[in-house]
Amino acid sequence: MRASCRLVVCLAMLLLACGLAAAEPLALAVAAATVVRDPAPGQDALDLKLTPDSAKAFAAFTAANVGRTIDLSVDGAVVMSPRLLEPILGGEIMVGGRFSRNELRRLAERISSGSAMVMVDARAE
Repeated sequence: MRASCRLVVCLAMLLLACGLAAAEPLALAVAAATVVRDPAPGQDALDLKLTPDSAKAFAAFTAANVGRTIDLSVDGAVVMSPRLLEPILGGEIMVGGRFSRNELRRLAERISSGSAMVMVDARAE
């Protein structure tokens, strides 16, 4: 391997080891999407239960991005951008806040039908 290629490989490995390389966006497979009442703020929320494989990938994604802001998007539109305080290991995501019950219901229907793409992506900071 040429010296310039070795330098690029070493630099990439160093960035990955330091957590400075951008994380790849992750497509999520949702097993169930339902509207529920979130008891903490007393508002409606969208509950996304991930498939087992997607839950594992999401757990690894969130573990690698603790302290960063991640965007959760549905069909390319960001629906929330929380800062990760700890890994999310249970395979479940609650989306709430600024949505009406009807908006949440429409999102749940689109996601449940399989016609919507659900993605997470870590913001470059």
